[in-house]
Amino acid sequence: MDPIDLKTAREMVARYKETRKAIIDKHHEVNDTESTWIAIDKLKKFVEALPPEATGVRLHFGVHDANHGNAPHQTSVAIVPTVAGAGVDEHIDAIQSDLVANLSVDGLAAVGTGKECPPMCKA
Repeated sequence: MDPIDLKTAREMVARYKETRKAIIDKHHEVNDTESTWIAIDKLKKFVEALPPEATGVRLHFGVHDANHGNAPHQTSVAIVPTVAGAGVDEHIDAIQSDLVANLSVDGLAAVGTGKECPPMCKA
């Protein structure tokens, strides 16, 4: 991961809210997710459980269903470990490929995120 300065990060977040989030809010009549919080201990546990075959993780954007307890219809993220693909710098995951999904390797399953904001935006 390459670091970015705080000004750039704030501009990116503002641009997301002004463009994508505004469209989602209007079209789907929701106050959609702006961010997700993950407890550091859970994140560390996830990373430590990755098998040696893991090459990284991919963040897939998704949407909770209507019956989700805290954030119905809200954008969320599935965090999925990747393994090496056939090509140079190619990384595949279980959402993209049944070949990965069928591997009998612990630690390659997708995990959900923590608390979506909104609605759970307490500091």
